[in-house]
Amino acid sequence: MGCCASTPSIPPSPYPPQGPNSSSRAAINASQPQSQAAIQRPSTHASSHSNRHHQAPLAKHINKPLRPHVWTSASRVWTRKELDRERTEFFDTRVTGRSEVWQTVQQVLELLWSGGDEGDTDGGLGTAQQILDAADITIPTGDLATGGVYDSLGAHYSLPEYIVSDPQNIAELPARNSSEDKSGEEAEENEDEILRRRQEKGKAVVNAEDLITIRVKVSDRDETPLKVTISKEDNARIVALKILEEVDLPLSRRIKLAYMGKILDEDKTLADQGWKQEHVVNAWVF
Repeated sequence: MGCCASTPSIPPSPYPPQGPNSSSRAAINASQPQSQAAIQRPSTHASSHSNRHHQAPLAKHINKPLRPHVWTSASRVWTRKELDRERTEFFDTRVTGRSEVWQTVQQVLELLWSGGDEGDTDGGLGTAQQILDAADITIPTGDLATGGVYDSLGAHYSLPEYIVSDPQNIAELPARNSSEDKSGEEAEENEDEILRRRQEKGKAVVNAEDLITIRVKVSDRDETPLKVTISKEDNARIVALKILEEVDLPLSRRIKLAYMGKILDEDKTLADQGWKQEHVVNAWVF
């Protein structure tokens, strides 16, 4: 009897009995909405941040007027031969981006390297700008060597400065004598002028079987494609000249041909550049 310890009586609880883990579950359940909200909020923020990240570059593709790139080489002495070789290799080894965009950029640079077409007073900048605009190519900085260019799909194309222009300190080779210069000038006689002379003298004899008719859409008029008869052997430069004469434009104007979004090489025939006879050739008038 004396060994038994008495336990104090506990008054009955006014609340219904609960399981041993009920309080823990309640605490967890009560905290879940807040935890889920806390998880969702950063996710929503990250999503909107991601959207802004993808949309921002398109908004940055500002198109500024084309301007010349002026620079001086500090690490290398460039010669004309080296520049020509590097530029040829550069455009022959482009594997990213759209080939027609690279070809348009090359066409523009060749125009600028030569100082523009005959009669240009701005070194070809105006004509080059028109070609870029027609191909929907933008220059965010106005300088081809600083920031490169973007195509209509937002793809970026970077251009080293030695590709864009000659350095001011280019190494000049010894000048040739006058007889060499004269022979070089004679060898480079304008092909357009040769064609005109042959036509005037009646020597432009072409076999009838070599004649083809092409359809040309001229950029400065809303007419149906024009039909022009050419020889299969005519290169794009001669074709452009014939179109110029056909539409009765002054010789001060220039025409550049394009096919399937690509500016045609003036020294190659249309067929050599993938043209099919039933297809329309675009003629950009400048």
